[in-house]
Amino acid sequence: MSFIHSIKFRFTIWYLLVLAVLLIALGGGVYFYLSQSLYRSLDRALAIRSTQLCSIQDILGSIRQGEFQEQLGEIVILYFYSGDQLVEVSAPGIGVSLSQEFVSKTIAGSSAFTTSQTTEGETLRLVAVSINLSMLGPPPGIQPAALVIARSTRQIENILARLVSTLAIAVLLTLAVAAGGGIFLAGRALRPVDKIAQTAQEIEEKDLSQRINVNTKDELGRLATTLNAMIGRLEKAFQRQRQFTSDASHELRAPLAVIEAESSLALQKERPSGDYRQSLETISQEAKQMSSLIDQLLILARADAGKEQWNFTEVKLNKLIANLSTDVEILCQEKGLSFQLGETQDAVVKGDEVRLRELFMNLLNNAVRYSPAPGTVSVSLRREGQMAVVAIKDTGVGIPPEDIPFIFERFYRVDKSRSRAAGGTGLGLAISRHIAEAHGGKIEVESQVGSGSTFSVWLPLHPPSSQT
Repeated sequence: MSFIHSIKFRFTIWYLLVLAVLLIALGGGVYFYLSQSLYRSLDRALAIRSTQLCSIQDILGSIRQGEFQEQLGEIVILYFYSGDQLVEVSAPGIGVSLSQEFVSKTIAGSSAFTTSQTTEGETLRLVAVSINLSMLGPPPGIQPAALVIARSTRQIENILARLVSTLAIAVLLTLAVAAGGGIFLAGRALRPVDKIAQTAQEIEEKDLSQRINVNTKDELGRLATTLNAMIGRLEKAFQRQRQFTSDASHELRAPLAVIEAESSLALQKERPSGDYRQSLETISQEAKQMSSLIDQLLILARADAGKEQWNFTEVKLNKLIANLSTDVEILCQEKGLSFQLGETQDAVVKGDEVRLRELFMNLLNNAVRYSPAPGTVSVSLRREGQMAVVAIKDTGVGIPPEDIPFIFERFYRVDKSRSRAAGGTGLGLAISRHIAEAHGGKIEVESQVGSGSTFSVWLPLHPPSSQT
């Protein structure tokens, strides 16, 4: 990536633009303040000088007679009317452009500051004040007059010009230093980004164990922490995917191996019809096992893809549990277990009745499957606050404490050989938890090895005001 397309370059450009605007604004403010201060000082000096000249009779007389000697850089002009003629008295060779209207207003009694130019084009700042020449004696008839005192603004203009040059050089040098410093600081600040990009390029699907090593507490540190957490989640997801694929392959391989072995054995030579029937029954049983496994895999795949279709209606849990109890009681009798239907309070939830039936049947089938005869399987329904709680209890083999956190993972089995012999696929609890969470609920487990287990399904009531 070229430098001009980098964040570092854009960051530096924006930084320089903002700094340039601030420096120009600051320079403009300094220029304006100094210019106003210098011109105010010049105006005060002109006002003091006019007061001084107006109060000294001999100086006014010499001005009227054209004999007055101005200070260095000063121009003094006297205007008065002789009859209808405006007379101007000034030092020889001095010419100032003032309008007759301005002079007339001053003679009439007004005083004003203005800026004008000499005939040579030099800029002057001047003050015009009205005076009375009658106190100076003859010639008679000359009463009002205008005294104009002007000084060149060349010195102020030179000062301001030097200020502009100094500010321009200072701004350019500041921007140059700021550009170098900005590039350095931006590179230093964005160095973790390069480390993040480099680490991200090195991370592959086969090795997600690497992490971004950025030990800062700023925004980039939080970004690195977030990315590390995301990579961790991806690593776990890929691990689960690989484990899921491996487990699914293993589960499908076992019935396929049985089917292949039975079919090969049956085809090796002529056998009695009873042997063929036994082989076909074995193949049919394994095919059913495979079909059940594939159905459950499809359910989980749709759940992962978010493409499940739910039919949420008001479901009376007490009636649903009563209907399931009839089927479960038959299963218990076949295995020599006793079934108990405990207290079932009225409870209505908003859910998919078919999926809820599947949820409870998975848990009840597990209770029957892992409870040796003679034993007991019981189910009850109660309300706690705004939740309905379905408790399924058995007196089976129980679950070791270290296995409880993992029993809802896909294909996880506490005892793989026994679960396989019992016909389990290791997906029932994973599907049950998914159904419960999809209904806004959860599943809790309490178990003790050798004493049995209790699975409690918590589902939100709907609506709470309708419960009786």
